[in-house]
Amino acid sequence: MDRRPGRLVSVRIALLLAASACLIAAVLVHLSMLEGRLLREDPNAIPSNAALMGFALGRGEALFEAHCAACHRSGGQGDPGRGIPILSDGDWLYKTGLVSDIEQIVKYGIRSYHPKAWNLAIMPAYATPEPSARDSRIPPLSPANIRDLVEFLIHEQGQSADSAAALRGAALFAGVGGCYDCHATDRKGDSAIGAPNLTDEITLYGDGSRDSLWMSIAYGRHGLCPAWVGRISAAGIREVALFVYSLSHAHGPAAAAASGAG
Repeated sequence: MDRRPGRLVSVRIALLLAASACLIAAVLVHLSMLEGRLLREDPNAIPSNAALMGFALGRGEALFEAHCAACHRSGGQGDPGRGIPILSDGDWLYKTGLVSDIEQIVKYGIRSYHPKAWNLAIMPAYATPEPSARDSRIPPLSPANIRDLVEFLIHEQGQSADSAAALRGAALFAGVGGCYDCHATDRKGDSAIGAPNLTDEITLYGDGSRDSLWMSIAYGRHGLCPAWVGRISAAGIREVALFVYSLSHAHGPAAAAASGAG
């Protein structure tokens, strides 16, 4: 029996498998080169590099969906009911929203107990006997005191408030309550530690109503973002940071890169 046709098929299959292996190897080498470029580049300069952004955004979105969307939701809409920040509005609690700022959060987290995480801003629970586990000098406040602070904050946001209560709240804010220590004397917060601006209408927890402000002052806030260092590769962390950056820069270089990559 002539077995040459079978041998020819086997040779062709072997050649196809070898060619496929070579192609896969070439793709892996190319991806490795791009990852190397991504890591060597200044992270804050990458959004102006359409090629690197095009490479990073799809990969970053996939990682975001796998690791971050459970809390931040797809597209970064957040969840005020749980104090999960919106990532697409350009309002940043920590630093100014540069890629390097976002990358630090993705890498080390917030209140994650990693030594390089942002761990400073923990809102005291003023309605409890010991409002702060870190600072025993912070005293509890009465329900009336907390109501006065709420009226002060409502007033500072330009809304109608009880003027007498707001004046009492201002004294508490600048005095025994110690609120100025984190939120600053101008009430605009401190992005170096993650203390929010109290003069605008953007709220991390709830809807900014008197009830939600009461809950924040009375029972404290201290949400946690996990540290992904050691769990996501260095390139993956940067890709997630670039994707998050792109969510609040829809009309900038990121959007152009994303559309060009399609």
